[in-house]
Amino acid sequence: MSGETRSGPGSPVGYLWIPATDLAAAAAFYRDVFGWRVDEPGPGAGAVGFQAPGLIGQLTTDLPVGPGGPLPWLMADGLYRTLGLVEARGGRVLGRPRLQGGVRYLVQVTDPAGNRLGIAVPAGPARPQPLVVAGDVEASSRWYQELLGLRSDHGGPDYERLVTADGALVLQLHRREVEHGHGQLADPDVPVGNGAVVWFGEYADFDGAVERAGRLGATVVHPPMRNPPSGQGNGPGHREIWLKDPDGYTVVIASPDGEDFEPS
Repeated sequence: MSGETRSGPGSPVGYLWIPATDLAAAAAFYRDVFGWRVDEPGPGAGAVGFQAPGLIGQLTTDLPVGPGGPLPWLMADGLYRTLGLVEARGGRVLGRPRLQGGVRYLVQVTDPAGNRLGIAVPAGPARPQPLVVAGDVEASSRWYQELLGLRSDHGGPDYERLVTADGALVLQLHRREVEHGHGQLADPDVPVGNGAVVWFGEYADFDGAVERAGRLGATVVHPPMRNPPSGQGNGPGHREIWLKDPDGYTVVIASPDGEDFEPS
């Protein structure tokens, strides 16, 4: 969860008790879904403390769980990840998210005890989420995970989502022969990647990626080089390595712009 909690005029909420029927389940829910720090419940404990941005309180079995009362709205990052965690940690999603004013999505859920909560997720701008076809989705997934430190968010032989450690979708892989209702994505008689480059920019661990590419035995199209060449200015002033992935796509990994800045 990101962002700061700011208090407006009046009395801010300073302490919150949340009813629970199972302290361990409640602790896992609020820790994993919202990123709160929650104490580990001890044997026979009736409550555990938590810390959230701008708020402290307790999860307690001493309060009855019921449908009435105030409805707190909690900020979260990313609908897909957040709602998946709600269900994985024993909560329920109560209907589909709805867009409010073009700036946020709102959806109501319950925690494991049945407490109703509102979740608000900012609606961001469109982001590139490239999809490429692959002959062996699982092998390509392992290759990209090793090269770029990504993790699988789907898995399986037909389709894959590769995400960063914080859940941001970076690359999708789709098996060449599978149509999934949208038709075949690539002409089997045309070489893959003709005119297309899979570009990963602003990659901080550039030297590590170069080392991992060597360990993977990746085909190197262009070894590490500065763009532009030394002495020709500073736009973008980064380093690049050009590779071939297991299906033959050209893959470029570029360090952050200005990382190889040359002082005048």
